[in-house]
Amino acid sequence: MNRLFRPATAMATLFLATAPFAASFAAAAGATNGADPADAASDAVLKDIVVTAEQRMETLQSAPIAVQAVTGDSLAAGSLTNTADLARALPALVVAPAAGGTPQLYVRGIGTYIISSYAEPSVAFNLDGVYVPRPAGASLAFYDLQRLELLPGPQGTLYGRNASAGVLNVVPEVPVLGQTSGHASLEFGNYNLRKGEGALNVPLADKAALRVAAQVVDRKGYLSDGYDDDQSQAGRVQVLLEPADDLHVRLAADYAHRGGKGDAQVQYPFVNGDNPWIGPSDPAAVKAYYAALPPLARLNPLIRNARNDGFIDDRSWGLKADIVKDFSFATLTLTPAYRGMDEDYLAYVPSAFSLTARSRATSVDARLTSNGQGPLSWVGGVSYFNEQLYGNQYYDNYIQHAVGKGDLNTESEAVYGQVTYAVAPDLRLTAGGRLSHEEKAQDILFGSNTFTAAFPTLLPRQDTHDWNGASWKVGADYDVAPGSLLYATIATGFKAGGFFSSPVNQRDYYGPEHLTAYTVGLKNSLLGGKAQVNLEAFDYEYRDQQITYTAPVQTGVPLAPYAALLVTQNAGRAHMRGLAVDGKWQVTADDLLTASGQYLDTAYDDFHYRYYSGLGASPAVGCAYTNASATAVPKPIGAAKIWAVDCAGKPAINAPRWTAIVGYQHDFRLDGGGTVTAAADVHLSSSYQTAYDYAPQQLQGGYHMTNLRLTYTPDHGWWSLTGYINNVENQAVVTSGYQPAQALGAGYNTASIRPPRLYGVRVRVAY
Repeated sequence: MNRLFRPATAMATLFLATAPFAASFAAAAGATNGADPADAASDAVLKDIVVTAEQRMETLQSAPIAVQAVTGDSLAAGSLTNTADLARALPALVVAPAAGGTPQLYVRGIGTYIISSYAEPSVAFNLDGVYVPRPAGASLAFYDLQRLELLPGPQGTLYGRNASAGVLNVVPEVPVLGQTSGHASLEFGNYNLRKGEGALNVPLADKAALRVAAQVVDRKGYLSDGYDDDQSQAGRVQVLLEPADDLHVRLAADYAHRGGKGDAQVQYPFVNGDNPWIGPSDPAAVKAYYAALPPLARLNPLIRNARNDGFIDDRSWGLKADIVKDFSFATLTLTPAYRGMDEDYLAYVPSAFSLTARSRATSVDARLTSNGQGPLSWVGGVSYFNEQLYGNQYYDNYIQHAVGKGDLNTESEAVYGQVTYAVAPDLRLTAGGRLSHEEKAQDILFGSNTFTAAFPTLLPRQDTHDWNGASWKVGADYDVAPGSLLYATIATGFKAGGFFSSPVNQRDYYGPEHLTAYTVGLKNSLLGGKAQVNLEAFDYEYRDQQITYTAPVQTGVPLAPYAALLVTQNAGRAHMRGLAVDGKWQVTADDLLTASGQYLDTAYDDFHYRYYSGLGASPAVGCAYTNASATAVPKPIGAAKIWAVDCAGKPAINAPRWTAIVGYQHDFRLDGGGTVTAAADVHLSSSYQTAYDYAPQQLQGGYHMTNLRLTYTPDHGWWSLTGYINNVENQAVVTSGYQPAQALGAGYNTASIRPPRLYGVRVRVAY
């Protein structure tokens, strides 16, 4: 009863609180709608953004769910070119890059700390309507886009696997029949940035068209030793065929490659406060590394430091088809797809982590969507997904090293549907659900050694597990007034369990995680379409979150029965509650104000784990702990201890209490012709934790980050010139923290860090 009371109370409170707002919004909208049409036509209005969040075309303001959308033009204007940049545009999102360039997405405090090839995200990454199982394979897709859609909260009903925390849809531009058009841009900036991007659309016949797009980036690393660079190439080819008025076929292929030195972490607190971007192999960082290690670690002959030989060589590609057939009463969409991903990298955190992996994934989705304008609308379908993954992982923290290599096969089937019925002209009710079955089988070799330079003995493991999950959604939406939509939903999310590498005598799997989300929102279009104000309140109840951390595992060696290795477990219960606001105001034809923000209150109601100390030192954590050695089976030997850590009451990681993005854009009309557009936006964030240790060293303090740009466009508009500065303050913002095992509980930490101040110029032509 207590679990249901809090969300119900929050929903009722918001309904009551928004009633006066709805009335005033209705009055404002009515007053504007009654104005003289000539006066209204003289002022610019906001453009509608069309989204497909509910697997059908609808405007952002008419979709009765929480959606944050960013157009492709806005992404290009703000120089947003990869996943790590998205936090500048989406306040609900925190992006924490991991080894090998894998983006870790956290939406409202919910995400997955991805440290191995087996781990899967809790935020589904969809590229052109296809689920991408390895997010590193989609991180170079941000070119020639229609828009991005971020759907916070569980989306399992319509989107399926690994959407328990939300969905990020990357929607590219598609071919247009009968049109020859295109664009191209060149960009130059600091860190020796050279970037080219372009697209071309050409007709092949009356009912056929081709679109080709590509992007090439060459940039030196942000870190002093060359890490965090970008040497990438990506391309996309699409063919559109319409052999009949009721048949639409689109074929698409994409390819991306990232090379260079790849990502690395810095010491945190920083080696040099005046220059936080000191790479791990920089002599200053190496000196600070040895100084920060405890005496025993420094004397250990196995201890090494990060080197400058890191690299990345990742390749991803995909093939897909959209076959759309109109049957008058409904539209059938069939989407077969194939995605491949080859990963090969060596990264330092500063422990050495290398991976060679191959992923081959096949998916098919068949969806039938109702047509017509009647009171009943529906969508239903079936989906299938299979991934064959081979991974060869080597992790060495210079005290112990672990090796795991072998195959993981994942197979998933689901049936889903959603129905909406208009019980009155202004009131609609929605219900939906999905039944999923997922099976995973691994066949690997695994071994680990502690305090020895000998290569681990690898022993075989073969395991199979399957999980069944049911996700459902119920909701209602009501037209409070013209241009004002009130909606409420209750939705659940399910993410299947999985495997992690562990010795043969240890449990090597974890269970599913579950999320129940209560949401109430109010969307408003005001002042004759010149303003939008969207409000949302949410209450998430999270169970069995999949957490990856360093834990004691049994070695089978009597004289050294335990070693500290990365494991994944289910972490009890947590809640995420908050308020979100998103607003735009086209003040005049030349002035645009934007503001979005989020208040987030998170806490773990139940979060326990075990910590192993080979020297018996107490854990360097910010949580309560007790000595659990006496109850451990077997008991640790000598000075070694096992500690029980209780982090109940701690907030979720990467979950700042306050975030906001405020922007202003003004067009200066020049007397001699042409326009100069000046734009500025500021991202504000309160402090947040970056790792599950909750150590003081792992806290990112509150910050503000400003981005500026100036664009000249001549009257004819076929070209433009832009100058920009991002992160004007040169803020050093940490996105994820890590306490390596070689610290032996002494509190040594490393962290991923966002880019420093960036500036450059871009010339763009369109035809």
